[in-house]
Amino acid sequence: MNTHITRRLLFTTLALAIYSSVAATLLHAAPPEPIKGGFTLAVLPDTQFYALKYPEIYDAQTKWIAENVKRYGIPYVLHVGDITDKNTAAEWEVAAKAHARMAGVVPCALLPGNHDLAKGRVSGLSAAFPPASFKKLPTFGAFYDKEPDRSDNSYHLFEAGGRKWLVIAIEYGPRNDVLRWANDVAAKFPDRSAILITHAYLRPDNTRYDKRVKVVVKGKEGNKGLGKSVLADDPAGFNDGEDVWQKVISQHANFAFVISGHVCITGRRTDTGKHGNPVHQILVDYQNQPNGGNGYLRLLQFSADMKTVRVSDYSPTLDQVSDVKGASFELPVPPAPRVAE
Repeated sequence: MNTHITRRLLFTTLALAIYSSVAATLLHAAPPEPIKGGFTLAVLPDTQFYALKYPEIYDAQTKWIAENVKRYGIPYVLHVGDITDKNTAAEWEVAAKAHARMAGVVPCALLPGNHDLAKGRVSGLSAAFPPASFKKLPTFGAFYDKEPDRSDNSYHLFEAGGRKWLVIAIEYGPRNDVLRWANDVAAKFPDRSAILITHAYLRPDNTRYDKRVKVVVKGKEGNKGLGKSVLADDPAGFNDGEDVWQKVISQHANFAFVISGHVCITGRRTDTGKHGNPVHQILVDYQNQPNGGNGYLRLLQFSADMKTVRVSDYSPTLDQVSDVKGASFELPVPPAPRVAE
């Protein structure tokens, strides 16, 4: 092959590589376009490493949300837990400062993950996010009835897309009585489409955490349930994802979504409850990525006709949409619950 042809081939190959790189960058650059007439739920995946090492990223996330509430029509922000990494006062201060950017702009429902707890479910959540601050919000419902002075379990009410919504936020590895309370709340508002947020529910293999499923890892027998960890000393015990599905989610006609974190990066499944209602269960967590997660938020964008929800992950610090396989998808919005006259 002569030198001229070789150079042309090399040039063409290089040009194609550059074009592909630029095209990929353009494809994933900037946030997704708002949906005209629709609304968006913003999800904060595990922020633990931002609270520990990268406070500027946490701050950038909440700043972007606050500045884009009107543009995207964001009625609520949902945090799926592991707000902090080591449950220290310094980390909780970082979290409180970041969330202060959204104060008075858009409400946020949040809950403790396993990293937000010490032995016996001791957490700094209620000190950093006092119950009194939630009670001032017109969208706030109530806390777990046995612990009204703790922010760990709560429910919230809002309206968007011409529909009434209910958000139930429950602790990591919820106790049986917390699930009793969650059932009571779901039953109290049968006319509202319900969203449950909790820290550990779905796994990246699209199965729920389930201690009944046995596995062998590196020659050792185990199961797909939650490890006891910080819950080992809790006499009230705990429930895993499958427990929550069987005891709560599947039992009510108004549940539409479950959103969780805890494990990277993404996963989803849809199951039908006992009343025939489809329930989308969604996982998102970027903590194993550079800089503690590179600032990715999950955006659930509901169409104006409430037929579809478009899901994608956007990073305000990178100004790009995630190209992780399975992180962007579209789902049909479950129908509004029908309440007997």
